[in-house]
Amino acid sequence: MNNSTTTSSPARTPSKNAMVNFPSSRPAKKARHLCSLGTGEVIHVLAYTALKDRVDDFEFVVQGLARCLYTMESAVTDVRVCHPCCGEVVFIVTFVSKAALSRFLLGPQRDFETQLEGLITTSGATKKPSFQASGTMMPAAHTLDSLLDFLKTTVKGDDHTAHDVRTVSKEIERWFPRPSEYEKYITIDPANPNKYTRNLIHGDENMDVILMCWPAGCQSSIHDHDSSSCWVTVVEGTVHEVQFQLPRLDKKFLEAEQKDPANAVGQCGRLKIVNIASLNTGGVTGTYANNDIGIHRVENRSEKLACTLHVYAPPLKKMKIFDEDGNVHVHLATKNSEGGCDGGDGCDPNVCVLRKGIFDVDAWNQPNRVK
Repeated sequence: MNNSTTTSSPARTPSKNAMVNFPSSRPAKKARHLCSLGTGEVIHVLAYTALKDRVDDFEFVVQGLARCLYTMESAVTDVRVCHPCCGEVVFIVTFVSKAALSRFLLGPQRDFETQLEGLITTSGATKKPSFQASGTMMPAAHTLDSLLDFLKTTVKGDDHTAHDVRTVSKEIERWFPRPSEYEKYITIDPANPNKYTRNLIHGDENMDVILMCWPAGCQSSIHDHDSSSCWVTVVEGTVHEVQFQLPRLDKKFLEAEQKDPANAVGQCGRLKIVNIASLNTGGVTGTYANNDIGIHRVENRSEKLACTLHVYAPPLKKMKIFDEDGNVHVHLATKNSEGGCDGGDGCDPNVCVLRKGIFDVDAWNQPNRVK
């Protein structure tokens, strides 16, 4: 992959080769709401207060209304009636959709208020409740920090077989990306703005969490994930995941991989596409891969920047790179020098690797060495 590895560091004046934040090619923001992560249910709250001299009559009527609401089944998922004191009642009804609420407003609620006419406090000549509000049920959505906390406590193990893939996938889907959380990780290489970049958000012995930035028209190599799990979710824009069946590898490559994995090269069978998925913030947002499922390539087919969050668990130490001419080679993760890098002005972000396990991505995407 022709890309760069960077990490977050204190703000400083960019050097000639420094990564540039906030590229102008970012897509226009589409309306994406927090509650789009939820079930779509709509909660409707009604509060009524009795006139001081009509409390007994009010209580008689609302007792009957409560019983009616409790027996509602069609288009309703939950009914609660709160009775703070005599002369006050609060109805809380959850509907399957906004359309169902609209039907309730034009039918049952009008009937309720007809029965309560003359019994409740009103505003002017209206028969409206003392309080009314409705809205979509807010989901238990993650912030980036809470998602990282979940991943740190849940994603552990030596290979993908140790992971509860379904549970982790569901939690990642519950992240609502806010620009204020992830924009600091968006970087583009001014020396080669067509390269995609890999920007470390969190890393430990169990996983790497990386924001990848995909300029218009770029794509990754076709690659596997060794023994790791790979979760991907779209943060903004649209990418396509092209999934291939893992091909057969020749004996020469398999033997070389055991003896000298850093220089193993060989031949592979035909790469067969088994699935192409469009991932975007308005539809399917995520995918998962491991070597039992297949190998893949990620593409930005649009004319705008796209960003994706990747969780590699455990951190990738090596991977196989395939090309459609039938060649395959191994790429090893670059090891950092002892003590790492302090991210100072002398650091070249195009080649610096701050932590063991992050790839020298230019080497990863170098032309295949098979002649």
